[in-house]
Amino acid sequence: MDNIIAFPGQHSELFTGYVHYKRSLGYAIPVSYQYVLRQIARFLAKEPRDPNIISRTAVEKLTVRKPGEAVSTQCKRIAILRQFCLWVASKGYTPAIPPEGLVRDTTDFVPRIVTEPEMAHILRVADHHASEQRRLLLRLLWCCGIRIGEACALRVSDLDISAGTILIRHAKGDRTRLLPMSDSLWEYASGYLHRCGLTGINATVPLMPTARDNVPRPSHAGVALSKIFAQAGVLTGQNTPIRPHDLRHSYAVHALEKMVDAGTDIYVGLPLLATYMGHADITSTEYYLRFTQETLLRIVEAQQQVSQQVFGDAS
Repeated sequence: MDNIIAFPGQHSELFTGYVHYKRSLGYAIPVSYQYVLRQIARFLAKEPRDPNIISRTAVEKLTVRKPGEAVSTQCKRIAILRQFCLWVASKGYTPAIPPEGLVRDTTDFVPRIVTEPEMAHILRVADHHASEQRRLLLRLLWCCGIRIGEACALRVSDLDISAGTILIRHAKGDRTRLLPMSDSLWEYASGYLHRCGLTGINATVPLMPTARDNVPRPSHAGVALSKIFAQAGVLTGQNTPIRPHDLRHSYAVHALEKMVDAGTDIYVGLPLLATYMGHADITSTEYYLRFTQETLLRIVEAQQQVSQQVFGDAS
C-alpha cells in the first residue's frame, strides 16, 4: 500500500485523517488520488481561512473546468472533493458540498476492439521480445479482461494453480472477486511460476515483480505494453498504438459473442459478465460493448428467434 503523502496548509491534519478513514474502510487511496487531495489542500491554503473549512466560493472555484482540462479529470476532482466535504461534515463542520452529478463525463471516444488474430500476433511479438512479466500481463488482460492496475497488484498467493482461479482483491469500488482461468491461461501461468522460480516461496511477493522486486506501476507497465503494440503494428484509427484498456473492451465484446454463440440469452449473460469484470451493475458493462458491425450482426441474428417469439411479425 502506498504511503500517505504530506498535505500543505492549515487543514493538513484533516486531509491526512480523511485518507486514514477511507483506508479503514478498505479503500486503497493510491498516490494518484492523494495528489488530487493535495491540489485541493494547496488551493485552500491560499484562500482566506474559513471556520467550516470549505466555503461556497471555494467550491465554485475548485469545481470549474480548467483551460485545456479533460472533462474526465474535472469529474474526478469534483467527485473526490464531494467525498471529502461529506466526511468533513461528519466531523461537525458545515462545509459547502458540491451537488452530486454537477458535471457529466461525456465522451465520443470509441475504443479499439482487438480481434483474435491481432492478439495472437501481439503475443508472438511479445514472446520474442518482451520479458516474462510482460508476456504474462498481456495474457491476463486478454484472457480475463481485468484492469491493468488489478493485474499489477496481483501477488503469487492470488494465483491458485490447484483450483485454476485468480483472486482480485479490493479492486474498484472495493470489490473482491474470484475469476476462473481458461485452460490455456492456466497452462501458461503454471509454466510462468516455474520459469520465474515463484513456486514454494513467500506467497505475498508480487506476481510480476519489477527488477527491484517491487509491485509494478500500472503506468510503467502500460508504456511497456504500448511499445509491444506498436512493434506488432496493432494501431488505432489515428495510427497510434492501442491502449492496454482496449483489451478490456475487447474482452467484453468477445466474451458476449461467445455467450451468444453458445445460445445464452443476452439478458442472462450481461449480469454474469458484469460480475466477472468487477462492475457494480450491467450499466457499466454496457459501456464496454462497443460492437463492430460484424459483431452486432452476429448478435442480432442469434437473437432473432427470441425477437420473433416476443414481437411476432411487428416491424
